[in-house]
Amino acid sequence: METRELNDYAIDIGPMGPIGEGEALILRATRNCPWNRCLFCPTYKNSKFAYRSVPEIKRDIDTVKRIEELVRDASWTSWSIGFGGRINREVIQEVIYGHPEIYGRDNYSLTPENYIARRSLSNVVNWLIYGKRRVFLQDANSLIIRSGELTEVLKYLKETFPIIETITSYARSKTCAQRSLKELEELKEAGLSWLFVGIESGCDEVLKFMQKGVTGEEHIEGGQKVIQAGINLAAFVMPGLAGKDEELAEKHISETIKVLNEIKPTEVRIRSLAILESSPLYGRWESGEFEAPTEEQMIEEIQLLLENLNFDCIIETFQMTNVLFNIRGRLSARKEELLTKIAQYKAMLPMERLKFRLNKYLHGGYLDFVEEWGKFDFQLSQLIQEAIASLEKGSPDAETKTEQAIFAIKSKGVP
Repeated sequence: METRELNDYAIDIGPMGPIGEGEALILRATRNCPWNRCLFCPTYKNSKFAYRSVPEIKRDIDTVKRIEELVRDASWTSWSIGFGGRINREVIQEVIYGHPEIYGRDNYSLTPENYIARRSLSNVVNWLIYGKRRVFLQDANSLIIRSGELTEVLKYLKETFPIIETITSYARSKTCAQRSLKELEELKEAGLSWLFVGIESGCDEVLKFMQKGVTGEEHIEGGQKVIQAGINLAAFVMPGLAGKDEELAEKHISETIKVLNEIKPTEVRIRSLAILESSPLYGRWESGEFEAPTEEQMIEEIQLLLENLNFDCIIETFQMTNVLFNIRGRLSARKEELLTKIAQYKAMLPMERLKFRLNKYLHGGYLDFVEEWGKFDFQLSQLIQEAIASLEKGSPDAETKTEQAIFAIKSKGVP
């Protein structure tokens, strides 16, 4: 098979998809991040932003259709061996080994093109298994595409796969604010269901330091337009983003609450701060320009957030940096439960709270991810052992040792 034909079974896939979109087809509408300056985010820092043209994106949609047909043919051809149209591992193996010119002849001599084709196949197969209901548009801000062009893409996607129910994407508040209400309503009509927006903070001082390139008022303007257009909005907020300074931290969380109460997003997603080694913020921390918040402080900020939101929404905490709970549900139904968990935690003795937090990071799955990433090094191991020993002895430095160990674990990455 010629290279051109091989490329007919490969689509462009970016590095990052959102938590909660595991059922979705990943379709890349833009490459990387058009802003790409936020200090806490390492994801696109060495990559240049680029638009993808409408024909490029449509080509990927056509490729998804071809891959779907390849999988469906294999699943029905396999009736004689008992699959009857179902999609399972044996069917996928049949697709791969039945088309070595696309997917390679074995697992040991794959070309880069074979890897991309296999990744594309995995993306589409996962989507088929979940019923072809959801699509997520990558990368960091698909809304930046000219609205007429994005509308054309959305319509083509829905025409090609009429069964699609939900189309989601990341967006920036500033871009939302720059779109007219009519443009957003047209995108809604074309199929755009959700926008995921990184609010992070409502405090202008914090936003400026973190180089978010947006103000609290722009958060409000953009968010209100999205909601008014009938598009669901998931707003991400980040406890701890103001650092250890108590006065600034209080301002950060109170003004974040104010912004959320003005917008009234469909969903609020809590992502407590982790200062990643690969982010610019880590250098600011090393130099002393930014002092890391404590775990206790971030729990306090989450409590204030839950207590002071004056509207009902979905509340979601699916990130392991949120040490007390990982849940998704309506705030009205879960608020008392969550506040009770915080109160129970606060009722523990100080040393018990330290043990609870460290055990959560050591045995709650976070460290397993660090090990899988190959980032469990000698220094991290030593910090963990020192923290465990200090807790066992009830040493005066137990809090310091525990915070150091947790900080080091979180600095490796966020599951």
